[in-house]
Amino acid sequence: MAGLTMIVAAAPDINSDGMVEWGVRNIIPIVLLVIGIGIIAGARKGQMSQNALTLTNVLLGCGVIAGATVIYAFADSITTFVFQR
Repeated sequence: MAGLTMIVAAAPDINSDGMVEWGVRNIIPIVLLVIGIGIIAGARKGQMSQNALTLTNVLLGCGVIAGATVIYAFADSITTFVFQR
């Protein structure tokens, strides 16, 4: 059992903050650009109701991403609140 404890204690500490920041800085704007181009292309074809539905879905998706960001930012506080001793 002591050997297992030493192996677990020697596990690497992974810092993913840089990966999250890179994704926020690079991936999300590209995804929003692609969605925006799709909406503009649809508007050019005269499909306004479909564009309104797409835009609503995009806004709902942004709300979900914002909610996940809030939970990610306050995860330690939320965990401490829920699992009080």
